Amino acid sequence: MEDITKEYPFEPFKNIGLAFSGGGFRAAAFSLGTLSYLEHLKNAGKSLTKNVSYISSTSGGTIANLLYSSAIHQGIEFNEFFKDSMAKLNGEDLLDYILSILNDDEEWEGEGKHRNRNLINALAKAYNFKLFGGLTMDVFSNKTHVEKFEVCCNASEFYRGLTFRFKTDGTKRPHQQTGNAFIQFDDAKIDTLRKIKLGDVLAASSCFPMGLEPIVYPEDFSYDKLNVAELREAIIYRDYNHKQWRLSDEPEQTINEKKEPNQISSFGLMDGGITDNQGLKSLMLKDKRTRENNKTRPFDLILVSDVTSYFMESYVQPRVNTELSWTKRNIKYYLKGFLWFSRNSKPIQNAIFWIALLGVIGVYLISGKLWAIISAFILGIFFTLYLGIRFLSNWRETKGLLKIKSKGGVIESLRRILPFVTFSDGIFNKLFDFLIDTKLAVLKAMLKSRVLSVVSMVMDVNLKQVRRLIYESFYEDSCWDNRRIPNFIYELSTYNKISRSFRFGNTEFLQWVPTNEDKALLIEGCEKLEFVAEKAREMGTTLWFDKADMEEGQLENIIMTGQFTTCMNLLEYVISLERKEILKSEDGLNDLKGIKAQLVSDIIKFKEDPGFLLKSIV
Repeated sequence: MEDITKEYPFEPFKNIGLAFSGGGFRAAAFSLGTLSYLEHLKNAGKSLTKNVSYISSTSGGTIANLLYSSAIHQGIEFNEFFKDSMAKLNGEDLLDYILSILNDDEEWEGEGKHRNRNLINALAKAYNFKLFGGLTMDVFSNKTHVEKFEVCCNASEFYRGLTFRFKTDGTKRPHQQTGNAFIQFDDAKIDTLRKIKLGDVLAASSCFPMGLEPIVYPEDFSYDKLNVAELREAIIYRDYNHKQWRLSDEPEQTINEKKEPNQISSFGLMDGGITDNQGLKSLMLKDKRTRENNKTRPFDLILVSDVTSYFMESYVQPRVNTELSWTKRNIKYYLKGFLWFSRNSKPIQNAIFWIALLGVIGVYLISGKLWAIISAFILGIFFTLYLGIRFLSNWRETKGLLKIKSKGGVIESLRRILPFVTFSDGIFNKLFDFLIDTKLAVLKAMLKSRVLSVVSMVMDVNLKQVRRLIYESFYEDSCWDNRRIPNFIYELSTYNKISRSFRFGNTEFLQWVPTNEDKALLIEGCEKLEFVAEKAREMGTTLWFDKADMEEGQLENIIMTGQFTTCMNLLEYVISLERKEILKSEDGLNDLKGIKAQLVSDIIKFKEDPGFLLKSIV
């Protein structure tokens, strides 16, 4: 293989870039495992973590990225960082604190008055306090303990639908470009970037759709030392007419009435996994730009720690279940009963209305604010019942069937509520006839089918397709040949055992020929590892380890899986370099030989006891 440049010949492990995928606390724990093994492995007398110059992450991987990178910039020893991080991944404490914040009025007053009161901001506040102790991006400007290091935390912006990178090497050099090509921090406003809290960056990187809402820039990033106006002034963006703007200080609905309809005052940020769940694209761009300017050393190795997979459960059509007697009926059957009640219940309707209204007024006068809120809730239930009956009482039966009047009735009301529904009255009536004539069991199956398919599309199909596209570009580009290591959580799992054995029998895929000794190290005697890795693989994507997870030792299982999987993949990488005869220099061969000896020793220990390294740290 030819050298990347004459100035920087290929030296494995000289300059390392890491990518940490999304996947909630599972991703965070697996990334901790990866880091701890790199800390354990030595080259030329120092840990391989000392050769890491860049960490890119998204979603759950950003937890490990920011905890580690902020710790080393403060001069915190690795073992202290590791133990502290394990303690912080106890999700029960974090969840309890999040809910306390959400219900505390004082948290949303004073410095928090500009933030939207919602779950993502409660999460951001909890991250700021529980994980980072209020640290901001300014922590990376401390060069006392770390000289060359760049951190990149990926989110997705809802302006152009692209990756938004919170990126810094801690300097004021203008090349960092936090944001993307269309919306970014002004190089002259780097001091504003330094004031942004790490917890807010993590919240932006990890707020997954459906479970959380977008975090809004600038309002949700403000606090006592960083106001909304300063945040707005720091952003430059380009509209679709290629005109450059700063964020407006007026609401968008007002701006849209003016001559400049493309101007915005804010934008939403969500999980980086929407656009790149591996955080890999940022590393690829960094390396390519480095090669283009030829002023600094490109990556000798890119290691991607990834807890997602290509595995996907096949779609199964929900079964129509009529075991419950009430599901055998259709909506028409139940509506007829309501209609009969509505025609004969005028006195009951009036009684419900006046009792509820007088009741809430009386309770408010007697008991004050709290009981008024409770009473208003009860009143809402009564009014819903009341209005529902009144609504039904306006319906008529025609030819023995329930029909909707085409004019002046429900269709007209629905058109006002749902302006995007453009069906004709005839189509609307036929659709309504189908809905009220169909058994509830069938309707339930239809609804379940739609929900399952949408969830599968978002959680599996879309994410896996983005994953495939990025990995294809990563593996098809020859510039990274012999400089990349995939580090998948499922690699040593029971589920992947047959596929792994097949891969080592396919020399065309490997591009090198393993010896029997190689196979003995890489695929034999891994039963204990497979058992632990399978439990780690099966854990779902969550933003915390709950009590059951902690009792089952899932945190430890996933960290251990990160450790021995990293060891195994590094061993395969080193053996592949040997078999391909990549290195020619005596120094390079000696370094490789020394690292291989450690890896062989460690993988034998891991096969005997998957937790040997974790036990030595904690």
